[in-house]
Amino acid sequence: MLTLGVPSIDPAISRTVDTRPKSVMAWLGRLPFASPMECAQQLVTALYALNRSPLDATARYTLMQLYRPVVARVCSSLEVLLAGSGVPPRAQQRQLGVLLRELQNEHSIGYKHLLLAQIQPRSSRVKARLLGEITAQLMAALRDIQTACHLTRTLIMPGLWQEMHALHAYAQTARLADSTADSMPMSSLAYRQALLLALADPPHMSHAEIKFTRHVLDQFAGLAQLCSAPVAMHRGFAIQTEGDAAPSHHATDRRPGAFWLDTEALCFQLHETVIELRSGASQRRVGLPPEMDGEFNLVTCIRLLKQWSSGAARTYKRYPTPDRPVQTVAGVSAIHRLLEKAAQATRAEPVEAGHHQIHIIEPSFAGTTAANTAQWISSNDSAVGLALNGAPDAPLNLKVGDALAVRIGDGTEWSLGVIRWTRMRDARQVEFGVERLAPQIQPAWVRPLHGGKLAEPALFVPGLATLGQNDRLLLPHHLYRIGMDAEVLHEHHRYMLTFGRRFEHTPSFDLIDFTIFADLPTT
Repeated sequence: MLTLGVPSIDPAISRTVDTRPKSVMAWLGRLPFASPMECAQQLVTALYALNRSPLDATARYTLMQLYRPVVARVCSSLEVLLAGSGVPPRAQQRQLGVLLRELQNEHSIGYKHLLLAQIQPRSSRVKARLLGEITAQLMAALRDIQTACHLTRTLIMPGLWQEMHALHAYAQTARLADSTADSMPMSSLAYRQALLLALADPPHMSHAEIKFTRHVLDQFAGLAQLCSAPVAMHRGFAIQTEGDAAPSHHATDRRPGAFWLDTEALCFQLHETVIELRSGASQRRVGLPPEMDGEFNLVTCIRLLKQWSSGAARTYKRYPTPDRPVQTVAGVSAIHRLLEKAAQATRAEPVEAGHHQIHIIEPSFAGTTAANTAQWISSNDSAVGLALNGAPDAPLNLKVGDALAVRIGDGTEWSLGVIRWTRMRDARQVEFGVERLAPQIQPAWVRPLHGGKLAEPALFVPGLATLGQNDRLLLPHHLYRIGMDAEVLHEHHRYMLTFGRRFEHTPSFDLIDFTIFADLPTT
């Protein structure tokens, strides 16, 4: 018998619930859609009461059909507002995240009630088409809760995977897994999308990458197949359906209840898409969002191809480092300000450069405002990175791809890293992973020679001769154009250079090499 978590029915709440379809439709049409937060609050309140009121299945189904498109519209608006959210989030972003998860959860509860009402022993004969539709709606709603948790960097709600596994098993037994109605995807497709999203490793992805992955899944997830056993020479993953566990790249469990997700055809499609993008094909032609940057689409497709082929294996062993203190400063401008102050190199006057000037101090960086240094505890370390955790008092809003200055223990030197994954254990406890980029960094000012722009803070990354690595520059994300000429001030040296190849690109910065073609006087 299928077991789903639903709240108890409270007859007293029924006095506060409007169950008249025409009245509800009119109310939904009057919602303040220009204010997604207010709109979401009203929907959560209404669905909360509806889900705890005694209703017959027909009335509940009619109301859920009215609520469904409105919930989808408001959730989409909330996701847009959450695009800049990190960990721990700012107050408004935290509230937006809570509303998104609560709205998706209450939406799913409505369909849980409907499904349980249809399959209870005393229920009258149910049309298979209606049962298939409700099953598909519920699986899609549970999948959307999973996505909401990933977008808000929170842990997956307890019991979510257990319910998705159980619902898929029920749909298979009842021969409903591949049936659908009302333009809804079949429940087995929504389940495969949830499995593939988990295997894409969302904690390592930016908000834009998660949304892009969801679009790829809408287009191509049907190519992945669920099998009872691996297919020879095919790529795929063992899926354990017992318990409340998400699929993992490292799962090898073949106990009863496990099956195989065959990703061979999906990976072949992604490989073909990568080839077409490299050859200059348009985004629309290959079925990808035309509004997204072409290079972003290509890089993300390559990443998904790797994740859905076999996953990313760890190259270096991790070592536990209990209670080791670590200090960090996030963001290019904040790191620059930290290093400038530490070197006591603040310069209040612009430096002449022939007919040009480098305006060393812009209003937003003037003075001696200290950078926001956060304190963390290191949980493990490796040759290429470390994992940190803590409960900061301030809303740091750290995001995947942010540049990070790192100082370990009692050290005096700051090294350079980049945040690779983030997660909130609860309302305050933050965990994130840092990849090391360079053992040393120095502040620099960079001014493009074209466009009459002021100089902007950047970071000079000294090369490592032992690794054959040249000096590099870490620039704010909006500044880089290959072949661009720029004027640089670094450690009292001024020179002209040309931007070269890009080694690293994130929503926060670009790490590039360069070629110096002229030295300039500093006075």
